[in-house]
Amino acid sequence: MFNFINNMNTKHNIRGKTNKNNPTNLNRGTPPPPIQQAKTFALFSQPYLDTYNKCYKNIVVINLQPQGPLYNLVRFTKFPPLTEFKQQGPCSPLKQCGYALMSLGGCNMGSKFGEDLMVVDEVPDLISYLAMNGYSVDTSITKMFNTSEIRFDTNLGNKLICFATYNG
Repeated sequence: MFNFINNMNTKHNIRGKTNKNNPTNLNRGTPPPPIQQAKTFALFSQPYLDTYNKCYKNIVVINLQPQGPLYNLVRFTKFPPLTEFKQQGPCSPLKQCGYALMSLGGCNMGSKFGEDLMVVDEVPDLISYLAMNGYSVDTSITKMFNTSEIRFDTNLGNKLICFATYNG
């Protein structure tokens, strides 16, 4: 029994032991290497406080940097707190930044204050853009999560729009 457990520790990098034959093993507490660009990604609606115009709007955010032309519409964005009453804690972390999509409209001139961020009213245009640029909306994964009890970033009020995959 001891040999079995000892072999597990060596093979699976348990208790901080490293496996020299597999350098991709992670020690506990070490974050995984960042994903450069993902083929499949999720799009969400997220409440956003526009501090310049002093209003709330629902913007479109993405969980990972995508492959393909959509990559050029993604901007790493700071998310101002929605309210001063909601405080970050050990069991309720608040997302302070992430990837947001820029508007397809082209009418918004500003980029300094978040005025150029895509709002949910643009989702039909976004779906058309995805279809024209080699992406497919994965309705089966989207439906699976929309009908399940799993919710993402519930502290922010995110709502899943869809999962999509780059086919190019």
